[in-house]
Amino acid sequence: MTEEKKELTNFARAIRRDIVTMIASAGSGHPGGSLSAVDIMTVLTKRYMKFDAANPNWGKRDRFILSKGHAAPVLYATLAKLGYFPKDTLKTFRKLHSILQGHPDCTKTPGVEISTGSLGQGLSIAGGIALGAKIKNLDFHTYVLLGDGEIQEGQVWEAAMAIAHHKLNNLTAIVDNNNLQIDGSIPEVMNIYPITDKFTAFGWDA
Repeated sequence: MTEEKKELTNFARAIRRDIVTMIASAGSGHPGGSLSAVDIMTVLTKRYMKFDAANPNWGKRDRFILSKGHAAPVLYATLAKLGYFPKDTLKTFRKLHSILQGHPDCTKTPGVEISTGSLGQGLSIAGGIALGAKIKNLDFHTYVLLGDGEIQEGQVWEAAMAIAHHKLNNLTAIVDNNNLQIDGSIPEVMNIYPITDKFTAFGWDA
C-alpha cells in the first residue's frame, strides 16, 4: 500500500468511526447515507479541494454543497478531522444549542457553505454559486454531493439543464449511488437508472 493510500484509508476509517459514535450518542440520525459518502468526502477533501480550515471564509476556497443534508454526520466528521472545530464537538450532535444540528446550518457550523435538508435543492444552489463565480471571474470550483434517491426530484433536472446551458465547467456534481432511500431500494421506489446516460443527455460530461 502506498503512503497516500494508507493516509486516505486511515482518514476514511476515522470518519466512519466518528459517524457511528455521534449517531449512537445522539440516538438518532442517518448512518447509511452518511457512511456511503465517506470515501467521496475523503478523496474530495484530501486530494482535490482547496480550503483553509483556520479561515473558513477564505475567498479562494472551493465550495462544497451537501445537497443530501440528512447525511450531515459525514460532513461534520470530515470538518472536525480537517480542523474546522474541535473533535469533542461531535459529541454534541443533535443536542440543543449545538453547532451540529441534524441538518447542516451555515449560520452555526464553520465550513458549512449552505443550509441543506430539503432534498433536490443543492444542485440549483451550486449552479447559482458557479454562475456567480463565472460572472465575477472568481477562481474556485464548486462541488455538490447528491443522493441517488434525491435525483428523483424534478428540480435536479431543471438545474442540470441550466448548468449545461450556461457551460458551468467550474462545477462538479457527484451522485452517491448507494441504491437505497428511506422507503426502499431505488429501482423499487422510482427507478432513476441509467444515471450517467441521463446526465449526458442533459449536456453533461458524465
